[in-house]
Order: sequence, then C-alpha cells, then structure tokens
Amino acid sequence: MLGIYTGRTRTNKYLKIECSMKTKFTLLISLIALVFSSSVLAQTTYNISSNSNWSATLPATCANCTITISTGVTLTIDGSYTCQNCTFQGGTLSMTNQTLNIQYTGGTPVTTYFKGTNFLVYGNSSKVIVNAPLSISDATWTFNDGSYFNTSYEVDLSASRVNLYDNSSMMSTGSSSTPINLSKSSQIVIGSGSQTSNASFTVSGPTVNVYKGSSISLGNDNNFYYDWAGYNTYNNNGNGNGGANSYSTMNSTINCGSGYPHACASPLVYGPATLSTSGTVPGNVLPVVLVGYTAVLNSDKTVTLDWNTQQEVNFSHFTIERSQDGNVWNVIGTVQAKGNSSTATDYLFTDNSPLSGVNYYRLKMVDLDGRYGYTEIKVLRSSLVSTISFFPNPARDYVNVALGESSGTEVTVRLINQAGQVLLEKKAAAGNGTTISFPLQQVASGLYILSVSAADGSHESSKLLVSRS
Repeated sequence: MLGIYTGRTRTNKYLKIECSMKTKFTLLISLIALVFSSSVLAQTTYNISSNSNWSATLPATCANCTITISTGVTLTIDGSYTCQNCTFQGGTLSMTNQTLNIQYTGGTPVTTYFKGTNFLVYGNSSKVIVNAPLSISDATWTFNDGSYFNTSYEVDLSASRVNLYDNSSMMSTGSSSTPINLSKSSQIVIGSGSQTSNASFTVSGPTVNVYKGSSISLGNDNNFYYDWAGYNTYNNNGNGNGGANSYSTMNSTINCGSGYPHACASPLVYGPATLSTSGTVPGNVLPVVLVGYTAVLNSDKTVTLDWNTQQEVNFSHFTIERSQDGNVWNVIGTVQAKGNSSTATDYLFTDNSPLSGVNYYRLKMVDLDGRYGYTEIKVLRSSLVSTISFFPNPARDYVNVALGESSGTEVTVRLINQAGQVLLEKKAAAGNGTTISFPLQQVASGLYILSVSAADGSHESSKLLVSRS
C-alpha cells in the first residue's frame, strides 16, 4: 500500500513539473511572437526635407514606412521600387518610366495612405501597381503619356483628383467587396480635352460609388469608361448611403455609332460626358476643345507656354497658374479668349521670372458662366546641373566626378550608401572642366549613389559600384 501510494505521489509530482515546463514554454513562444510581431509592425519614419531621389533616401523595398515630404519638396522615384504598409504625407512624388509597387505584408490587407501627397507620372513605360487597399486624400495624381495605373483592392478618394491624360490608362480589378469610392468632390478625369488623347478607365469587378459633388468625366470621343457593373451614386458626401441610385453603362449610345469615330459597344461610354449623381450626361465639360499645350524653357531663362484651341463656345479666358511643389498654385497671368470660334486659335504666354528649380504650370479654362477646368500639368526644371559623369566604374581606390556645363554656381556632391547615409561630401563651383575626386580606400565593396545637387533644388544621381576584386 505504501509503495502504491508513493508511486502515485511521484507521478503527480512529475505531471506538475511537466505542466510547469509546458506553461513556461508556451509563455516563451507567445513572448517571442509578440516581440516579432511588434518589430514587423513598427513604423520607420523618413523625413524628406529637400528634393531627392528614392535611391538616395529610401530602401528599394520600404516596409512599414512613414514617408513625410516637406511642402515644396519633390521625391523622385528613380527606379523600380516597392512600398509595403506605407503612409505618405505631404509633398510631391514624381516618376518617369519607372515602376512603383504598392503592397501589404501580413495576412490581413493593410491600407496604404497618401495624405496630401501629389503624384506626377510621366513616360510610356511608367506603372503604378497597387496590390493593397489605397486611400488618397487632399491630393492630385496625374498620369501622362502612356503611363499605367492598376488597382486590385479598395480605392478611397477623398477631396482628391486622378487625372488620366494623353494615352494613360487606369484599370481596377477585384470584386464588389473592394469598391472604388469617390467622396468630398473627388474626380477621375479621363482626358484633358485634347482631341489626340486616348486615355481610359476600365473597371473589372469592383463596385464604383460616386458621392455628392464627385464625378468621373470624359474629355473626348477617344476617351472611354468601361464597366460591366455600372456605378452607384449617393446624395451625401460619403457619411452614409442615403439617396442611392444605380446607373448602367450597358447599351450606351452616347457619342458612338453613326457620325462618330467608334461603334457603340457595351459596356463602353465615350466622351465627352460626365458620370455623377445626375447619371451619365453627354456633352463637353467645358465649351472649349484644347488641341495643343506645351511649355518650353528658353535660353534666356524665361518660360514660354504655347497652346491652341479647335473650337470655343461662350468661353471667357485662360488663367495661368504656377507652383513650386505641384500643390500650392499661384496665378501669374490671364489671357482672354476669343469667346466663340470654330477655327483653330493660337495662344501664347511668357513667364519672364520663373522660380529657381522646379516649375509646375497649368491652365485654368474658364467659361462665361464661371465653370472651369484644368489642363494637364507641365513640369520644367531650371537646372544648374546639366549632366554628370564619373570614372572609373566599377571603382576601386578612388572615383572622379566630372560636372557638366553650368553657370559656376556651387554644387554639393555626395557619396551615399544603400541605407541613405552620406559617407562623403564635397562642395565645388560647377563649370566646364570641374572634376571632384573621392578616395574610396575606407569604403566597403558594394553599390552606392553619387548625388550632385545645386542650391536651386536641381539634382542628378548615378549608381557607382565599388569592387575590390
């Protein structure tokens, strides 16, 4: 009896020890998971206070990043980069013939935010690929040339505008549970009024919700909206679902068929037309057809804006607006229009005192009733740094940086690592024959950025390979 009793006592003791070890192990695993989860979700903040390139300031894949761009500052996307679980605040993004991938990490989709961050996209091979929920507030995104904008999750536009100019296109895929919401007077503008524009917006799966004051507009009969599901409208600013209506784009006969360049085909809607809480309404957004608009930096440092119209009906004037950051605009002049004309009319305006550095220009087109619209944005850079070259590349013990033609203004040359840290920095007066040499004996092998910037905000950068082999 004693042996049996003792055996039971030992068994219980061992069970208690085993349970205690399991509990401690479980707690340890939970603690490790919590620490790991916290490190993954921790946000890294990057403050961009001067014009710079992505390659010099951000990692190629920026995960859990908050990118704050100062007012008047442009962050140039100078390669193909990825942002996961990111938040952008303020400033301007610019991209030419590059790719920006927007994604989320983790099992649950995480929204990427653009709060007051304008985006300018140029080039036929530029792509913005969004594989995450997207929120754009108080911003303007403008796609030019043949650039491409793709979304596959929910898109929320609040007090914002997406411009699809030239031959650019937007495609939204997904399901009805990943809607595209336009609220607080947001707009998707397909074409700027130019007859040569072939811009388009294709919706394949998501539900489009247009709230009071918001709209989708089509500029000409080569611009189209494509949506098998149609779109919903609400007579509120996005704070509820009151006054809902649904409009189909099937069997549309607006601006197609006999007498038009395109045959009618479901579910296409051709411009000029506006899709809003009033339904699909045909007609020009403004009584003017703009067929040309250019901006040129002259040798005397002035800027000439040149444009022409094909027709005008009860049209009033053009207001010329200029900005240093693509966000805050100032009126720099007004040009009166003919008012009523069915023939081509040329217009010209010269900015005799452009800003130092980057200049953004747009035309505000105003009719006699006070209605108005904007052209696409033109960007010019009054660059003090025209070209740079460096040698040798790959480099071993030193690298020479030859500065291009310039006015002799002082520039800053920096050697920057992939983490965005400035390793070496020198200043020099740029001009013909100016060469700066950087010693590299203390620099580890790897890929670096050589950046040249001037006081006017202009800058150029190139990649440098340091190799000891």
